[in-house]
Amino acid sequence: MSARHAVAVVVDDAAIERTQRAGADAWWRYLDEVLGHLRLPFRTLTPGEAATPPDDVAVLVHATTPSSELDSDAVEDWVRAGGALVVVGDPGPLASVAGAAAAGSVDDGHVTIDESPVWSSRPTVPLHAIGGVRLATTEDVEVLARWDQTESGDTHPAVTLRQLGTGLALTVGVDVWQSIVRIQQGYPVVADGKPAADGTAPIDDGILKCEDGMAVSFERDRAMPPGEPELAVPFDHSYPPPSAVPMFDQPHADLWRSAFLQCLWWAAEQTDAVVPWLGYWPAGISAVAHMSHDSDGNVDDHGRAALDSFAAANVKVTWCHVFPGGYSPSVLAAITEAGHENALHYNAMGDADLAEWGWPQIRAQYAWAQAVTGTERIVSNKNHYTRWENWTEFYTWCERLGIEIDESRGPSKQGSVGFIFGTAHLSFPIADASEDNRFLDVLNLPLHTQDLAWAGHESIRDVILDGAEAVHGVAHFLFHGPHLHLRPPTRAACVAVANEARRRGMPWWTSAQLNTWERSRRGVTLSVEEHDDGWTIHAHATEPVAGASVLLPANSKVDGQVVTRHGRQFVELAVDLVAGDNSWRVTR
Repeated sequence: MSARHAVAVVVDDAAIERTQRAGADAWWRYLDEVLGHLRLPFRTLTPGEAATPPDDVAVLVHATTPSSELDSDAVEDWVRAGGALVVVGDPGPLASVAGAAAAGSVDDGHVTIDESPVWSSRPTVPLHAIGGVRLATTEDVEVLARWDQTESGDTHPAVTLRQLGTGLALTVGVDVWQSIVRIQQGYPVVADGKPAADGTAPIDDGILKCEDGMAVSFERDRAMPPGEPELAVPFDHSYPPPSAVPMFDQPHADLWRSAFLQCLWWAAEQTDAVVPWLGYWPAGISAVAHMSHDSDGNVDDHGRAALDSFAAANVKVTWCHVFPGGYSPSVLAAITEAGHENALHYNAMGDADLAEWGWPQIRAQYAWAQAVTGTERIVSNKNHYTRWENWTEFYTWCERLGIEIDESRGPSKQGSVGFIFGTAHLSFPIADASEDNRFLDVLNLPLHTQDLAWAGHESIRDVILDGAEAVHGVAHFLFHGPHLHLRPPTRAACVAVANEARRRGMPWWTSAQLNTWERSRRGVTLSVEEHDDGWTIHAHATEPVAGASVLLPANSKVDGQVVTRHGRQFVELAVDLVAGDNSWRVTR
């Protein structure tokens, strides 16, 4: 079987149009973002083309219920001849091939992933899933993951594997795409969210913010930081925190991404297909760190204390400037001279003229930030107090302004720190059905905690670093000038987290650096050309990408280092991509 176009994804435009016309979201469109972030090469097939899969396809992915026009006998013949079928959701007309059929829907639940060679990195907790189906299986099917017990005590399969001839069929009953999007983007924010029952996260504060739309659960998706005593209740939510509190310790959205990718890689391995992908970061780097600063109050002494702290930490930060006022010209000049990034800290708290939620207000504040900082092109923003309303209208404002990366989505309370939006990865958000579920041209950079040793207990630091490292993402720590000025423990924590990340090999990047890197690597397209003795890996880049990481199966004979990503070993080619065509010969 040819390795060219080894992965094919079935795209049913008619099904997308029907779904959106009915006012529902075509969540499976998010597969484009999952594979786009990976830069994994794939081709698209119509349902008609997928009815008899082409010989040069090794792995065939149905991202949603397959079309009824498919000929299950033809697909089964293709699988038995060595093809790998991956279905996400209800297998529908391919149930006879998958050995699994839908046995009831799930709106919101949790899934435990069992031990299996398919999984190279297995989550230690049940994963939060939003949408999907329980599966009923035939006897020759292996269960790879299970839904939580129902009220009647039944446990249904969530992910299954069936071997057929020399091929296989993997069925993922979980709506992976809706789970990722809902956890990362939450629900529309129109009212206060429900606070944590233990008092650790009083998010019902009368201020609309990101947390109010959270999709994860205070009860099911948090844990105490390792080594900390159990929470004493009732808890007094005061500053600094009197003790450690439960935190969102697992990036559930990223773990669903990883689970799907592990299915894909394992399936490709069984078919001897070569499926290259582009490392998330430069060669040799597994994860990175990001530090931001909010200029709340615009007090010069606080700004100078922050400058001193970041110099001691040896970190260039993204400095988010809040309206109104601004530092003195000397402090503003010192920020730029120190190499920090000037960004916007959009204020919609109603505490000043123009400090309201709305397009005219952010447009005016953006112009203000340009003027006071002397920075014409501001690409980054974080919303003051993580303010948020509705679902994606804020991203449309960013698109109009030229803000290319936003870092607002994070916690404002002690009990919501960590991976409250389930991710440590950069991603492009998706709009709802009213905008055809288009991708918005604004990178989301998640926020994980604020002001260690003041707004967040210091015990959360390593949990955040561990989680970002585990999924090869970015750990984001925010500090405020007043606390760096007035609270020595917070200043010490700032320096300590900077040193700890570097010790782990995680470099500190500004938001602008992250944005440039991700957008550059998104311009790389990989492909494979097969020869008798191996393959040629091609990479077409729209612009140069220095220090890129091209990852190949571990058994590839090529001059590179063996690295572990998502628990699986790959050979890493460290390359400087030139604009245009690049290629490397790989021996079989």
